[in-house]
Amino acid sequence: MVHIERTPLSAIRRAEVYVNADKKPLSQIVAERQPDIALTAVFYDPGDWEPVCPVKVDGKVLYADSQYNYWTIAWNAGADAAEVLVPPGGACARMNYVANCLLVREGKPQPKIYYNADVGGRRGRVAVGLTDTTWITYGATDGSSGAMTPEECRDYMARQGCRFAIMMDGGGKVNVYVKAAGVMMEGRDPSNTLILLWLEDDEKEETPVSEKKTVVLDAGHDAGNLANKSPDGTYYEHEFCLDMAKRIRDHLERCGVEVVETRPDGNAVSLAKRCTIANDIPKLDLFVSLHSNAAGGSGWSDVRGWSCYIYGAGREREKAAKEIMEKVKESGVVMRSNPIVYDPSLYVLKYTSDPAVLIEHGFHTNQEDVANLKDGTWRATVAAAEARGIVEYLGIDWVAEEAQEAPEEPAEPTESELAEAWVQSAGIMAGYADGQMHLDDPVTRRQLMLVLYRLARLAGLA
Repeated sequence: MVHIERTPLSAIRRAEVYVNADKKPLSQIVAERQPDIALTAVFYDPGDWEPVCPVKVDGKVLYADSQYNYWTIAWNAGADAAEVLVPPGGACARMNYVANCLLVREGKPQPKIYYNADVGGRRGRVAVGLTDTTWITYGATDGSSGAMTPEECRDYMARQGCRFAIMMDGGGKVNVYVKAAGVMMEGRDPSNTLILLWLEDDEKEETPVSEKKTVVLDAGHDAGNLANKSPDGTYYEHEFCLDMAKRIRDHLERCGVEVVETRPDGNAVSLAKRCTIANDIPKLDLFVSLHSNAAGGSGWSDVRGWSCYIYGAGREREKAAKEIMEKVKESGVVMRSNPIVYDPSLYVLKYTSDPAVLIEHGFHTNQEDVANLKDGTWRATVAAAEARGIVEYLGIDWVAEEAQEAPEEPAEPTESELAEAWVQSAGIMAGYADGQMHLDDPVTRRQLMLVLYRLARLAGLA
């Protein structure tokens, strides 16, 4: 079996180096992580199950050569993938990179390819190439008509128009999955590392605006978390997050948005479960995780301000973050100097399949921020602003809250009412047995006599 897949770089929502520490087969990894594309990555030593080519995962270097430079395919989020030269020791500004046998650079086949003897011959191969706009995935199963020598693979990738290409592990370790094409090449052996790609959902982008939108609100932490608090113990992050989720939910539901909460009752929910809740929703439009931040140390800090974290630069998640940020900024909330932060290491951003943002509402280690975080009026203002930003991102109309009717001012009592109250309190006239005065009834001579007598007594004349 042979397959070549061309993926626009702009369509890559997220790319990840998956470390297969448990030696899982490809089919299991695909079932658990649900990528759109998966492919074998670096060579490894089967004895100690460790990579033998440079690889970096989410900022952590797993293997670096101490003597030689390596050309790598490197990225932060995925759409920014490019060839990067990594020096001895593995230093590189990109969060992720993978190196193997260099096949093509600057559009030219490499005159000499460096590989061990056991890698040679016609074998199944996996290769990755880049053009200026496209990620190219190549896979051929071992023993198939597509089996190639490394040199043949080099020439083939050059003919595909690759500006840059590297050969990955192969032979019995050819593991390639392409969801759109229905391709599943599962090798006899598992891969030590794989590259997983998630793509933008074109179908979701074409969803008519009239269809109901769905948002997951993830209140950070849980009621058992007593560590994330202000230094004076007057503020707890878990309480704030749950309260904000309820406030934002009310606004969104009023606008016709379907809202799913990851912990509606405040109980403990694992990070993995939160991601599963989101990933199990067929057409989720946005995942929003709510938090407050903390500076280092155990005491108060000068660091403060609102910020929004996303996995990396990208169309939908960055669009959502910017829309929310703008509405919050309009509300007058103090922002960090760089309010949008790219952080691929945050679990819920890394493992949710749909656009996701994580909002840090301020620092619970800053006294000014804590005063706001505890204030109900401030919470109401920010919740409304964030809901407005979410609604703006979803492309639906904001529905204003119904104005509360002011209670009517009590009318001034009439002279008749004042008189009725006075004669009763003074003991001059009393009501009938039913408790009513029946003011329009005629007065008998006896009743008039009693009234006059009581008035005289009141005046001291009787």
